[in-house]
Amino acid sequence: MPSQEELGSSHPSYIRELLDAVPAGIIVTHQDGRISYLNAEAERLFGYPRDELINQSIDRLLPDRFSNQHTQLRKSYSDQPSTRYMGAGRDLYGKCKDNSEFPLEIGLRSLTADGEQFIVATIVNITRRKQLEERLAKVIDASPYGQLLVDERGIIQLINPSLLRLFGYNKDELLGKSMDILLPERYRDGHEKLREGYVKKPSLRPMGLGRDLTGRHKSGTEIPIEIGLSPVESDAGNLTLAVVTDISERKRLELNLKQANAHLEEFTYVASHDLKSPLRGISDLVEWIHEDLGNTAPEPVTKNIERIKVRIGRMERLIDDLLLYARAGKRAKESAAVDVPALISGMIEMHPIPATFQILQDIRINEIYAAKIPLETVLRNLFSNALKHHSGTNPTITISAEASGSYCLFKVIDNGPGIPKAAQERVFRLFQTLSNNETSGSGIGLALAKRLTESHGGQIELISTSENRGCSFHVWWPRFARKDIDE
Repeated sequence: MPSQEELGSSHPSYIRELLDAVPAGIIVTHQDGRISYLNAEAERLFGYPRDELINQSIDRLLPDRFSNQHTQLRKSYSDQPSTRYMGAGRDLYGKCKDNSEFPLEIGLRSLTADGEQFIVATIVNITRRKQLEERLAKVIDASPYGQLLVDERGIIQLINPSLLRLFGYNKDELLGKSMDILLPERYRDGHEKLREGYVKKPSLRPMGLGRDLTGRHKSGTEIPIEIGLSPVESDAGNLTLAVVTDISERKRLELNLKQANAHLEEFTYVASHDLKSPLRGISDLVEWIHEDLGNTAPEPVTKNIERIKVRIGRMERLIDDLLLYARAGKRAKESAAVDVPALISGMIEMHPIPATFQILQDIRINEIYAAKIPLETVLRNLFSNALKHHSGTNPTITISAEASGSYCLFKVIDNGPGIPKAAQERVFRLFQTLSNNETSGSGIGLALAKRLTESHGGQIELISTSENRGCSFHVWWPRFARKDIDE
């Protein structure tokens, strides 16, 4: 191949101009490593004018730590020349005239000209790419979720601290190893086919949708997990980024909730079938005794019979309330636009309100998207509770509604006697009442309101202080469509 001077004198000038226009550095060397030619971009990359490098060893452009082994690598390439990248899998650096270094990528190709073999090196400065890779690595390392990057064979190329903590390994135990080490043994045989299927059709998706996935901790313990997969293109081939989340706590809560609901369903079945039926029988017997005695029954007996009827009726209402409470744990999915002023006005009209009461409204929101019946049930319970327990002069109940972030905040406020601080902690529990007379309720209204509110993604709170009379019940109810409720 012609030298730098020969290229300029014996070839058309446009060839040299063409090579100088290439945005990658080009350096041509003899087999012994002497530089025969370099273009303008190579001059710029290394900071040398051409005349200072022609016939100089290529080792001059390498950091000292690479110079010793480069001679042997160059000889190996000359023995088996091919078109390929140099130093695949390793970080390569070039040395500038001022001794500064920069990361680079080198493509090699063998060239024969005028009976002599040359090596053509194409050089690209990858400083910007390295900076981006370092930033990406920092983002992955800082993630609270476990992340690992694997190649098409399932070999781990990158792993973050969160995943190491999750599975109990250190970095050296996983890097370069098959990701199968993180799988329970019973899944390993079938995982290869699943991985091959994903490699053929990569996509951004959750892994094992609809199945319970578990990972294997270093100790052998299995961990319930969720995995998201993302295809990643790189110079090293197609990679897959797996984001792994530990869902052990969620699984525990789901199991506890499932067991609690199962017990509640069992109880409601017993209440509905095994309690109501004998209660009706007792009621019939009492009625027959009353008919048999007729007008001849002594007054004390008649009073006791009436008291029995009252208590039977109360027990029947209690069973009905328990069944209602059990059903309140299920979310209603019939969400629609709710006219808030109309909802509250309609609820007030349903109650017989004593003439002495003053009912005020402060509605600052017109419409929300919610399940109307559960919301109305909650507000009706709070309103009737305020009517029932109010004792004092100038009784007033204020109902308000306003936007509060993604919620609608409802308030039911009265100026009654309030609730003692010692009793406030138990007002939302089942069967808790402030009075023990036979005409009082079952003590399930506030418990029902709380269960309905929370099962629909809301929150309920009681505010009652000794400094001010009355109670203020605050209900935060979602005012927009929610995927977990409406789908």
